[in-house]
Amino acid sequence: MLKAVHDLTVLVFDNCSVSVESNEFMTSPSADLRATCKYFLSGHLPRTQREWLEYLAASPMADLSSDRYGDGPAIALLEQEVATLLGKEAAIFVHKGVIAQLMALRVWTERAGKRTVALHPKSHIDLDERKGYEQVLQLRGLRTGKDHSPFTLQELKDLHEPCGAIVVELPLRRAGFKLPSWEELVAISTWAREQSVPLHFDGARLWESAPFYGRSYAEIAALADSIYVSFYKGLGGLAGCVLAGSRDFIEEARIWGDRLSGSLYTAFPYVVAAYEGLHRHVPKMAGYVARAQELGGALRELPGVMIVPDPPQTNSFQIHLPATRQALQKGVEYLAETEGVWLFNGLVETTFPALTMAEIAIGEAAEQWSIEEAVAWVKTLLHYAQTNE
Repeated sequence: MLKAVHDLTVLVFDNCSVSVESNEFMTSPSADLRATCKYFLSGHLPRTQREWLEYLAASPMADLSSDRYGDGPAIALLEQEVATLLGKEAAIFVHKGVIAQLMALRVWTERAGKRTVALHPKSHIDLDERKGYEQVLQLRGLRTGKDHSPFTLQELKDLHEPCGAIVVELPLRRAGFKLPSWEELVAISTWAREQSVPLHFDGARLWESAPFYGRSYAEIAALADSIYVSFYKGLGGLAGCVLAGSRDFIEEARIWGDRLSGSLYTAFPYVVAAYEGLHRHVPKMAGYVARAQELGGALRELPGVMIVPDPPQTNSFQIHLPATRQALQKGVEYLAETEGVWLFNGLVETTFPALTMAEIAIGEAAEQWSIEEAVAWVKTLLHYAQTNE
């Protein structure tokens, strides 16, 4: 059982330097420091390379023959299982989500004969992928929506410009893992079909989003013409994703996958890890979401702390802490070095210098903690930061 340090007055910070990166999540200066920790607030417990090899070897999928350039029994089984879960005719495993989404956008815009993509300015495709769809595919983004919420149907209509495709990210991670309401999502889907505009879901965290809607993955995916889901976020895999849609769409997308990146000679470690994550974490996802909501409610009670969204809509949420990023980073490192506790993977400056944002994503690692213990450690970190600024 973890116990937060209560005698706060005897703890002193080392005078360590902190690297600062502009507008991006700042990770630990040393991956080795995180590797020494035993307790983690976010995600799943990390594995060493040897532990990964042992974990993969124990899977029943390990007895199947390896895939070659995307063809093999294990990868076919994974694709079919995910296609069935999503209620789509076909699916293709892709080693990188960036590529999968470029494949989808290239097919849809070519079919539509329009090189425009409607999407949120804080969407992963636009903000985090270096606008690859514009630079590589020569498409043009039509950005719509308020800064900290998913776009609405009315905001989509207000573009007043023909779209070759529409992208909805579920959830909108950079806005605080926020989701549109079911009614809004249905309205966007209905309008897109009336306008004959293909709708693509960036469902990197679809597994984490379904409990909010109280509907099956297939019901959610049915609203879109294509959907991408990730295996290495909430499912804790090594890498890779699936792009799903109609059979003719997938066959066309496969060609663009070859053109954009080609297939790995063999992807079996990613495929086995994806299969295990699918079976291990999907059944537990509703529990992760419920625990995130419970933790968010408890953290909200700390003075000066804000939770976004409140309550959390998925297993992930933002926490805004009343201290500078530099002071908090020192605190994170101090707790890692002295207590083996790793609280946050990254800290981000906000518009207000004395308010710093971090993300919490609940997974198996949080099962080590009671809600009270997690809150006590965050409280301890805040005390360190506020007394050592």
